[in-house]
Amino acid sequence: MRGKRNPEDYGYPTADVERLVQKALYVTQRLTDFYGEVPFSSKDAMSQLVDIVLSHRTKDEQTAAAYKVLLQRFGSWEVVRDAPMEEVQDAIANVNWPEVKAPRLQAIMRQITEERGSLNLDFLCQMPLEESTAWLNRFEGVGPKTTACLLLFSCQQPILPVDVHVHRVSGRLGLIGKKVSAEATHDLLQVLLPRNARTIYNFHKGLLRHGQRICVFEHPRCDRCVITDACNYY
Repeated sequence: MRGKRNPEDYGYPTADVERLVQKALYVTQRLTDFYGEVPFSSKDAMSQLVDIVLSHRTKDEQTAAAYKVLLQRFGSWEVVRDAPMEEVQDAIANVNWPEVKAPRLQAIMRQITEERGSLNLDFLCQMPLEESTAWLNRFEGVGPKTTACLLLFSCQQPILPVDVHVHRVSGRLGLIGKKVSAEATHDLLQVLLPRNARTIYNFHKGLLRHGQRICVFEHPRCDRCVITDACNYY
């Protein structure tokens, strides 16, 4: 969250703003109808942070397996924090770059404990969004996407995570320009969507699943797409 809330502040021509706002809402509804609405995560904020760090550049199935092994082997995040790093690395060996993620997780956990006295991040859900975002972004390895995922998924805060699928599909739909970076995409899409966590979550999940299943990187399956009427690429 960078303080700007008007689409014109990000270079949108004023005449196009309402059209793009309506297009974003239309796409959200069509994809939600097509794929179904996904419930918010049941994980607490600390558990969500662990899950997201594990998920970086890793498939969902591998992430879920590593998360499960961590809890089965150590029993709590406090034990994970205090365990020998090599044991944590071994427990998450199936994810990409476990040698990076194990020490990173433990370092984040230790810093949280030093500052807060425990491994409980539920307080973030009660903070103003700008403050919770700034608090999380201080940690090594916790960037805008990780922060947005945690605050949206666990705290139901109205902030949009942008991954490669959301970025690609948004570009093909014409919601963003062809050369807009992932970080700029967050800002541009955020101001097109209402400040409502459920709508933002539906948008994120809809574009994510569409990008994984139909609007893929190479050879998109346009013959199976339900939003070709809203797509610039098509």
